[in-house]
Amino acid sequence: MIVIVTLGLLAMTVCLAFQAVASVIAARYFARAAKRPLGAKPRWSIFLQFSVLMLTLMLGNIFQVAFWALIYRALGAFEDFETALYFSGVTFTSLGYGDLVLDGRMRLIAPLQAANGLMMFGITTAFFIAAFQHAAKNWRETHRDSAGRRAD
Repeated sequence: MIVIVTLGLLAMTVCLAFQAVASVIAARYFARAAKRPLGAKPRWSIFLQFSVLMLTLMLGNIFQVAFWALIYRALGAFEDFETALYFSGVTFTSLGYGDLVLDGRMRLIAPLQAANGLMMFGITTAFFIAAFQHAAKNWRETHRDSAGRRAD
């Protein structure tokens, strides 16, 4: 039991590293993109910035799901990677369909993965909201005239 829990905690730490890397890449991209003029179609530019941001952050989550799937395969929990990836994705997102279950002591690792997924999606959401607030602030500042009124 201690080995499984320890493995789960180590996996959570590795996932935090994946999330940190994805967040740093996303932050660097967004910082550079925010400095560029929005151009003739500002809404389209903002949409593209947020699309890249979302995809970068989601890739971090997808890598984490795949990492957990590799752990399940290494433990012999599932016969193929596709099944392990499906179970991992369902667990990481806390959907928990219940169509696949782990046996014995290995069951203890799934709640750790679910908790990890909740935390990592929380980080992803917080980052995305912070970027949205930053973009909204820049939009408001850009669309005001010198008297502080909106320049529509």
